[in-house]
Amino acid sequence: MSRRGINLMLTAFAALVMALPVAARHEANDSKSTVKASMDILEPTTLGGTQLKPGSYSVAVDDSKVTVFRDGKVVAEAPVQWKDGSNKSRYSAIVTEGAQVKEIHFNGKSKYVEISGSAIAGK
Repeated sequence: MSRRGINLMLTAFAALVMALPVAARHEANDSKSTVKASMDILEPTTLGGTQLKPGSYSVAVDDSKVTVFRDGKVVAEAPVQWKDGSNKSRYSAIVTEGAQVKEIHFNGKSKYVEISGSAIAGK
């Protein structure tokens, strides 16, 4: 390989190395606005008009909606509103009323999400 080829390859490698921290910082900023947790549902319940069967789920909540995953697939979504709780939650939990998801609390956080009224009614 010629000296010119080596210089070109080193320049490209240096540019790539310098770009990695910028990409990582961008991803870190995005993840601050999303809260994720794993939760178990013990009884059939409904979120956003979708019935959730008992089992283990992953939950991701951003500024405006909750997304529920099972086996890596989206199974339900609903709009949410963040609320301030009086104490930090001791564990992550889904709070139901009747057979509807009403709130989702997250371990170690005083903020929780309330499912918006239209999503509870399945409208």
